[in-house]
Amino acid sequence: MRLRLNLGILICILLMAQIAFALPEYAENDGMGASTSMPSLSPSASTGNIVVLQELIEIDISNAESIAIRESIVFRVTGNYTTDLMTWVPDGAVDILVSRQSMMESVMPTEIPHIKEGNIVRFNDAEQLSSIGMSMYAVQYAIPRSAEDEALEYKKVLQYPTYINYPISSLIIKVIHAEGMELIIKDEGGNVIQGDGIETNVNEVVHTWSTPQFKEITIETKEAGNVIGILPYIVIGLIVLAILAFPFVQKKMKREDDEVFVESASTFEEEGEEGSDSEEYEDELDVEEEEEITMEEPDLDELENRYDAVLSLLNEMKEDRDNGDISDDEYEALSKKYKMEAIDLMKTIDELQDELGQ
Repeated sequence: MRLRLNLGILICILLMAQIAFALPEYAENDGMGASTSMPSLSPSASTGNIVVLQELIEIDISNAESIAIRESIVFRVTGNYTTDLMTWVPDGAVDILVSRQSMMESVMPTEIPHIKEGNIVRFNDAEQLSSIGMSMYAVQYAIPRSAEDEALEYKKVLQYPTYINYPISSLIIKVIHAEGMELIIKDEGGNVIQGDGIETNVNEVVHTWSTPQFKEITIETKEAGNVIGILPYIVIGLIVLAILAFPFVQKKMKREDDEVFVESASTFEEEGEEGSDSEEYEDELDVEEEEEITMEEPDLDELENRYDAVLSLLNEMKEDRDNGDISDDEYEALSKKYKMEAIDLMKTIDELQDELGQ
């Protein structure tokens, strides 16, 4: 009798051990709706006869404390189906909730038990899904953030070897972000991608792909360039640049004005008698200075002084002509001479400046 009892106890222990080792995937869960009544996972058959008609992933990164994610997935059965449905969630995902969504707004969602194993969240609704052929589920979770996180990186794996290989007909990524945030979406190879269709509003952007070929996406964020913030520095830089360039611009403008002033003299002939007031104007110019600047190595300052004096004299003669102090014939004869001299002086100054590298 005692021997039979010991054998019975031993058989029970062996059966319990076999069950424990046969279902290792149920040993770990996040404590949110776990159910030991769910069938065991058979990875090789997990994606058979299942397609995803549409997957909408809404990512709210506007909150500084956490990122809120909601995945709305429409599954369709194409044959016999008994295995679990699965989706991939990032590291650190908390507060996971899985629910069946009704197509009618008046019907409340039905919470579905689930198990989290690493990055895989799986749940079983085979009876319901097989009976209607298509059903929509929502997987909600959050990822905590710290105050030190200046930038954000959200990763979503769409195809996971052996476990998650559902063909996806349509993928929609909707990101709700704070103002002034710039988004970059990359595939598993680090290539920057964007949807076939893109919609943008003030604080959100929506990318839509038809039959996406990539297996995962990574969304990176960074502060967009703040033009308003750097505007004062731009203005200061422009002011400094204007101050540095002003002497050169002023000199160029003066030279252009002078060229216009004496331009007509280029057509004058060298001959012509001087008016009776020629000696008087030459006295004002100081002929000795003119003799000095005709040396073999003329001084640039002396040339410029002489040039300014000639221009002043031309202005004075014009005023005398307008006031009737000299006749038109006298003005024509005198101005012809000094305009030619001004042209010669200007050419000499330019040549000398070129030699000096100014």
